[in-house]
Amino acid sequence: MPTWGEILNELRNIIEKEKRPPFDIVRRKYLQQLSNHTKRNVILHASKGTQPTNIPAELISITDKDIQGFMEVISGLSGPNLDLIIHSPGGSAEATEALVKYLRSKFNHIRAIIPYGAMSAAIVSCF
Repeated sequence: MPTWGEILNELRNIIEKEKRPPFDIVRRKYLQQLSNHTKRNVILHASKGTQPTNIPAELISITDKDIQGFMEVISGLSGPNLDLIIHSPGGSAEATEALVKYLRSKFNHIRAIIPYGAMSAAIVSCF
């Protein structure tokens, strides 16, 4: 896997060539590489919870609305294993509990990957 600096350089190069934000393209590329390497489904749940912002907490925290998003992403996956990359400031305990129950109903083994931070209810979603 590349270093953070290498990823930033890749993003800059794409911005210069294509004149559009490449973040989703690069993110999907590395998620696919991880999935190919581990032979597991990989999904990412991340929010901008580490930087000061004027965005209301309910827009960056885990809520009931996230369950629908997970259902949408998981609907096309096959296989018994999931790698969940999570970066979140937390959120509703009830929403997280429902999310965990849903994920456990779909996968035999869930591995949590926390590259930076999962606080409060977000850490519960890892179990």
